[in-house]
Amino acid sequence: MKTKVPMCPVLPRAWTPAIDEVARAHAIAEFPKEAAGIVTSNQWQPLDNVSTTPDDDVLLSDEDLLRVANADLFFHSHPNGLGSPSAHDMIYQQQLGIPFVILSLPDPDLFAFGDQLSPQPLLGRGFRHGVHDCYGLMRDWYRLRGIDVPDKPRDWSWWSKGENLYLDGFEATGFERIDPSLATQEGDVLLFNFNHAVPMHGALVIGNGLLLHHASGAKAVDPTRLSATVPRARYQHLATYALRHVHVA
Repeated sequence: MKTKVPMCPVLPRAWTPAIDEVARAHAIAEFPKEAAGIVTSNQWQPLDNVSTTPDDDVLLSDEDLLRVANADLFFHSHPNGLGSPSAHDMIYQQQLGIPFVILSLPDPDLFAFGDQLSPQPLLGRGFRHGVHDCYGLMRDWYRLRGIDVPDKPRDWSWWSKGENLYLDGFEATGFERIDPSLATQEGDVLLFNFNHAVPMHGALVIGNGLLLHHASGAKAVDPTRLSATVPRARYQHLATYALRHVHVA
């Protein structure tokens, strides 16, 4: 996907133009199977996908898993899949503690994710679920203030499955519920159900009558949906919950 808006954090330093070229060639050669590889000390190493369902997932040998554990980054492809990380991708990335780079095919769309990477500016990000979404935007706002809100592994459309990403995730990391009408302090979180059983969108109070949020649409990847500030009055009456971090209060 060619777009002028940032669709993921800054790519890892180890992802050089030469690495990009060989990794893409490997993924295209393996299509429609998922391809995998690593970069270690500026060297590209393709890995064998030994899954019995290689069109749907990646399975590595024990020997290759050890290589991944000592790598600078892990790469794999999403053939005929979403251009966003799956919940399993996010779980494994957090366990390994190295950046992940993913290439979705057949329409090439490359992105990276992981807290090891430098975040993009908060405003003007293109929407990519699990990377640049409303939860990720709020995490980065707090990270800039020295407060770690753990990332929550999530699949696209988690809210339709009744998963309570916001209340479970935020309340477990130092947030307390307050009445939405009292959420006037910078950093307060407003949550919205929008006709779903659980809150599926969130925004931050940032002062001057504004909210910071990243609205999505019907697609997991949408470069036209940008993170932005909006008038609080436009959304206040729709808020179903509000949260405040105890260290910001």
